This record gives sequence, structure tokens and C-alpha cells, in this order.
Amino acid sequence: MLKKENFIRAKKKLLVAAVCLALVLPGTFFVYKSWFGASADEAEKQAVLKAARDFLDAEVRRDYPAVYSCFASSSPYARSHTYNEYLAQAKTSPDRVTDYRIVAVNYIQDNEDRGKYPLVEKFAQVEVEVTFLNQYTKSFSDVNIGFVFMKEKGSWYKS
Repeated sequence: MLKKENFIRAKKKLLVAAVCLALVLPGTFFVYKSWFGASADEAEKQAVLKAARDFLDAEVRRDYPAVYSCFASSSPYARSHTYNEYLAQAKTSPDRVTDYRIVAVNYIQDNEDRGKYPLVEKFAQVEVEVTFLNQYTKSFSDVNIGFVFMKEKGSWYKS
């Protein structure tokens, strides 16, 4: 009789342990994903923000080589304009960036069109309030722009 009671107790303990394990393991996965997944997402967001600041700071400084180096090699603009063409356009433009404020990273997503952009791993959009100065009228204007960035070979660039 004692053996049968011990056997029943052992089965109950095993059942309780199995139920606890079934409840704890999914929770552990969600905690792990939120702790470590979020940090990976945050690191990606910070990389996009750095690329945006590098691009916009170069625009404010009117550092033309630095601005052009921010363009992704597969961006439509970089594919259709040489540095000299870009430089000519930039120098003759009546508008220049004088200030900016990054509002948000609106999205970061995987490239779903590898046929069109084979080198691009991901796309991101950064919403920015940009202040332009028109050099002819000496007037300022604030414009909200969604800049698109591309991730190529592990680095983020302006599209």
C-alpha cells in the first residue's frame, strides 16, 4: 500500500512539474525575445539615425563630398548622377539646408524586391523637419520630409 501511495505522489509531482514547465517555457521565450530582440531592433534604429544625422549634418555644412558619400550605390540618384553632376546641381540650387530635427524612424523593413535592388538588405524611412533657406529671397521654410535609407553590406545609406 505504501508503494502505491508513493507511486501516486511521484506521478502527481511529475504532472505538476510538466504543467509548470509547459507554462514557464513560453513565458521565458517571450521575455528572451523582448529583451534581446528589442535590443537588436534598437541597434538597427540607432544605425539608421546615425546615417540620417551624417547625411543631414553634411547637408548643413554644405560638405558636398560627404553628402554624396552618404548615397547608397544602388540608389536611383547615385546610379543616374555622377559626383560632378551632383556637385553642379548642389552648387546652383537656390535652396540649402540650414537646420533639421529628426521626428521619427517610421519603419525599418526587409527588402522584398531583390530583383530591383539586389544589393539592398533593408529599407528605412526617417521623418525629418528640415529648414531650408532660399538664397535669393532670404526666406526660410520648414518642410516635413520622409527620407528613405537603404542598408547595403551591413551599412545604412541615403537612397
